[in-house]
Amino acid sequence: MRTAIEFYNISFNRLKLTSRLLGAGLWENYSGISWGRVASLTQIVMFLALHAWTGYEYRDNALEMLETQSLICTGAALMIKYFTMIRNTKPVRELTGNIETDMYVKYQEMSSEYSVVLKYGRVLYFAGHIMIGGYFGSLFIIWINPLFVYFTEGRVMLLFFCEIPYVDWTVTRGYWTTVTVQIFFYVTGTCALILVDYLCAFFTINGSLYVDILRFHLDELSELLASPGYQTKSSPAIIEQVSRKWRTCLVEHQRIVEYYNKFSDLWSMINLAQVGCSVFGICINMLIIFLTDWYAAYAILFALFIDLSVHFVLGAIIERKVDDLHISLMHFPWYLLDDRRQKEYMLLLLRAQQPSGMSIAGLTPVNYETYTQIMKMLYQVFALAMNFLK
Repeated sequence: MRTAIEFYNISFNRLKLTSRLLGAGLWENYSGISWGRVASLTQIVMFLALHAWTGYEYRDNALEMLETQSLICTGAALMIKYFTMIRNTKPVRELTGNIETDMYVKYQEMSSEYSVVLKYGRVLYFAGHIMIGGYFGSLFIIWINPLFVYFTEGRVMLLFFCEIPYVDWTVTRGYWTTVTVQIFFYVTGTCALILVDYLCAFFTINGSLYVDILRFHLDELSELLASPGYQTKSSPAIIEQVSRKWRTCLVEHQRIVEYYNKFSDLWSMINLAQVGCSVFGICINMLIIFLTDWYAAYAILFALFIDLSVHFVLGAIIERKVDDLHISLMHFPWYLLDDRRQKEYMLLLLRAQQPSGMSIAGLTPVNYETYTQIMKMLYQVFALAMNFLK
């Protein structure tokens, strides 16, 4: 059976492998030019440029132009995410390094906190399986769509509607050239989605671990405060334990505040790009589904919807954990502390009442309420587009 540190290392190695494949360099020290990063950026720029060019070529047919733009919003979101990640390698390394040191290395099998750490190590491990399987599942559906059309209708079609200038994909050589380029686009895009979205899940799950460890220590401290040795001040050992445990709780709370603040700053623009691009991407593919019989739009729509929803689920998890921490602090027997520590508790409670968690560029929190508002806005945009096309 794997230990908590082994679960963590497997999950972290997935992220490092994806970063290495993309040349992002989040955990690697590059000297000089990173050719992997240049290749990834070149593919992203080519992806957007070819989609724009194909849309221009089919500008006279509204339905065909819609099909050419089915993935352009995803490419735009990936470009913003990728640039944000490579610009912030230092905070990413700092956050991941602190998690390993503060949690998985510190609390080993013999510690009382190990059960909490092991639970979140398993959650992190299985979340990686689910997310990677989901993204590659959508990718597989898109890949088999040309085969389905060929065997049912006898037509040859591309993986997605994106052409290369001066390459005729209706002939054999041009077709395989175009499909090869599209496969590279797909693999790079899927790896980028896994890197950014699984990294977001990675930080969210470990942030919840920070909170539950603090709640675990608050429960231990409550038991010490209620013990007769502390009540009668007859046990110096228990008094010293209370003092040490209280200092630990203060440090851990400060660490949670700093962690969520750094995480929120790092992901605020990513969330804005995700919401903006996903809304228009979902709207485009819904129009394609209603107006055409292009089956690949279903897989693209599913992937876009899941990609958008995952961020709000993770934001809601953070919000719930912060609320749980606030409830634990409210139920904490503060009245058993001495006067100096009661003042420290008041400061602790005051800071806990300030919201922490992910936001969309600092404008609104990432939670279920915001998600509902975005779904309403998406419906309005879709209705306007339908009326315009009619």
